Amino acid sequence: MRIRVAGLLVINGQVLLVKHRKGNKSYWLLPGGGIKSGETIQDALKRELFEELNLHIEVGDFLFVVETIAKQGTHIVQLTYAIYAKDTESLAVGEDRRVVGFIFLSEPDLQDIPIYPDIRSELQVYLASGTISKRYYLKQWVD
Repeated sequence: MRIRVAGLLVINGQVLLVKHRKGNKSYWLLPGGGIKSGETIQDALKRELFEELNLHIEVGDFLFVVETIAKQGTHIVQLTYAIYAKDTESLAVGEDRRVVGFIFLSEPDLQDIPIYPDIRSELQVYLASGTISKRYYLKQWVD
Protein backbone atom coordinates (compact mmCIF):
# COMPACT_ATOMS: atom_id res chain seq x y z
CA MET A 1 0.00 0.00 0.00
CA ARG A 2 1.18 3.50 -0.81
CA ILE A 3 0.12 6.58 1.12
CA ARG A 4 0.01 9.79 -0.88
CA VAL A 5 -0.54 13.26 0.47
CA ALA A 6 -2.16 15.82 -1.85
CA GLY A 7 -2.83 19.53 -1.70
CA LEU A 8 -5.95 21.26 -2.92
CA LEU A 9 -5.04 24.86 -3.85
CA VAL A 10 -7.86 27.08 -5.11
CA ILE A 11 -7.14 30.55 -6.46
CA ASN A 12 -9.85 32.70 -8.03
CA GLY A 13 -12.23 29.75 -8.23
CA GLN A 14 -9.72 27.49 -10.00
CA VAL A 15 -7.97 24.39 -8.70
CA LEU A 16 -4.28 23.67 -9.29
CA LEU A 17 -3.50 20.36 -11.01
CA VAL A 18 -0.19 18.88 -12.12
CA LYS A 19 0.36 16.82 -15.24
CA HIS A 20 2.27 13.56 -14.79
CA ARG A 21 3.74 11.47 -17.57
CA LYS A 22 4.61 7.80 -17.22
CA GLY A 23 5.79 6.20 -20.43
CA ASN A 24 3.33 7.14 -23.18
CA LYS A 25 0.56 8.02 -20.73
CA SER A 26 -0.17 11.39 -19.17
CA TYR A 27 -2.81 12.39 -16.66
CA TRP A 28 -3.67 15.11 -14.13
CA LEU A 29 -3.73 14.95 -10.36
CA LEU A 30 -3.61 17.14 -7.31
CA PRO A 31 0.00 18.07 -6.49
CA GLY A 32 1.64 15.98 -3.81
CA GLY A 33 3.31 12.63 -3.38
CA GLY A 34 4.70 10.08 -0.99
CA ILE A 35 5.68 10.51 2.63
CA LYS A 36 9.28 9.67 3.51
CA SER A 37 10.18 7.70 6.61
CA GLY A 38 10.24 9.99 9.65
CA GLU A 39 8.49 12.83 7.79
CA THR A 40 5.24 14.38 8.96
CA ILE A 41 2.31 14.71 6.57
CA GLN A 42 2.64 18.49 6.57
CA ASP A 43 6.38 18.36 5.90
CA ALA A 44 5.85 15.84 3.08
CA LEU A 45 3.24 18.06 1.47
CA LYS A 46 5.46 21.15 1.71
CA ARG A 47 8.43 19.22 0.25
CA GLU A 48 6.38 17.72 -2.58
CA LEU A 49 4.89 21.07 -3.63
CA PHE A 50 8.33 22.61 -3.71
CA GLU A 51 9.84 19.70 -5.65
CA GLU A 52 7.00 19.57 -8.17
CA LEU A 53 6.20 23.26 -8.61
CA ASN A 54 8.78 25.42 -6.81
CA LEU A 55 5.92 26.50 -4.54
CA HIS A 56 6.07 27.35 -0.83
CA ILE A 57 2.77 26.53 0.87
CA GLU A 58 0.94 26.53 4.16
CA VAL A 59 -1.07 23.42 4.99
CA GLY A 60 -4.67 23.93 6.05
CA ASP A 61 -7.40 21.56 7.14
CA PHE A 62 -7.72 17.91 6.23
CA LEU A 63 -10.44 17.62 3.56
CA PHE A 64 -10.88 13.98 2.54
CA VAL A 65 -9.26 10.61 1.88
CA VAL A 66 -9.49 8.71 -1.40
CA GLU A 67 -8.80 4.98 -1.51
CA THR A 68 -8.22 3.23 -4.81
CA ILE A 69 -7.12 -0.27 -5.73
CA ALA A 70 -5.91 -1.12 -9.22
CA LYS A 71 -6.75 -4.39 -10.94
CA GLN A 72 -3.13 -5.53 -10.58
CA GLY A 73 -3.34 -4.92 -6.81
CA THR A 74 -1.75 -1.48 -6.39
CA HIS A 75 -3.41 0.08 -3.35
CA ILE A 76 -3.20 3.87 -2.91
CA VAL A 77 -4.59 5.93 -0.06
CA GLN A 78 -4.56 9.67 -0.77
CA LEU A 79 -4.91 12.13 2.10
CA THR A 80 -6.09 15.50 0.77
CA TYR A 81 -5.54 18.82 2.54
CA ALA A 82 -6.43 22.40 1.76
CA ILE A 83 -3.24 24.32 0.99
CA TYR A 84 -2.48 28.02 0.66
CA ALA A 85 0.26 29.90 -1.16
CA LYS A 86 1.13 33.52 -0.51
CA ASP A 87 3.05 33.85 -3.74
CA THR A 88 2.43 31.91 -6.94
CA GLU A 89 4.79 34.04 -9.06
CA SER A 90 7.53 31.41 -8.73
CA LEU A 91 5.22 28.59 -9.83
CA ALA A 92 7.15 26.45 -12.32
CA VAL A 93 7.72 22.78 -13.09
CA GLY A 94 10.32 21.67 -10.57
CA GLU A 95 12.76 18.80 -10.28
CA ASP A 96 10.28 15.89 -10.25
CA ARG A 97 10.76 14.33 -13.71
CA ARG A 98 7.26 12.86 -13.80
CA VAL A 99 5.72 16.33 -13.61
CA VAL A 100 5.54 17.85 -17.08
CA GLY A 101 3.09 20.68 -16.53
CA PHE A 102 0.52 22.37 -14.35
CA ILE A 103 -2.74 24.21 -14.84
CA PHE A 104 -5.45 26.03 -12.91
CA LEU A 105 -8.93 24.85 -13.95
CA SER A 106 -12.41 26.05 -13.11
CA GLU A 107 -15.31 23.74 -12.26
CA PRO A 108 -16.63 23.16 -15.82
CA ASP A 109 -13.11 22.63 -17.22
CA LEU A 110 -12.61 19.54 -15.04
CA GLN A 111 -15.21 17.50 -16.90
CA ASP A 112 -13.12 16.28 -19.82
CA ILE A 113 -9.65 15.61 -18.41
CA PRO A 114 -8.27 12.43 -16.84
CA ILE A 115 -7.67 12.99 -13.11
CA TYR A 116 -6.18 10.26 -10.92
CA PRO A 117 -7.78 9.18 -8.76
CA ASP A 118 -10.97 10.23 -10.52
CA ILE A 119 -12.18 12.91 -8.11
CA ARG A 120 -13.49 15.27 -10.79
CA SER A 121 -17.02 15.41 -9.40
CA GLU A 122 -15.74 15.99 -5.85
CA LEU A 123 -13.49 18.83 -7.06
CA GLN A 124 -16.39 20.33 -9.01
CA VAL A 125 -18.60 20.33 -5.90
CA TYR A 126 -15.79 21.88 -3.85
CA LEU A 127 -15.21 24.64 -6.41
CA ALA A 128 -18.94 25.36 -6.67
CA SER A 129 -19.76 25.31 -2.95
CA GLY A 130 -16.52 25.37 -0.96
CA THR A 131 -17.62 22.22 0.84
CA ILE A 132 -16.78 18.53 0.84
CA SER A 133 -19.78 16.21 1.03
CA LYS A 134 -17.89 13.22 2.51
CA ARG A 135 -14.51 12.57 4.12
CA TYR A 136 -13.94 9.16 2.51
CA TYR A 137 -14.19 8.12 -1.13
CA LEU A 138 -13.55 4.70 -2.64
CA LYS A 139 -12.72 5.15 -6.29
CA GLN A 140 -12.21 2.56 -8.99
CA TRP A 141 -8.82 2.71 -10.64
CA VAL A 142 -9.21 3.98 -14.18
CA ASP A 143 -6.53 3.31 -16.81
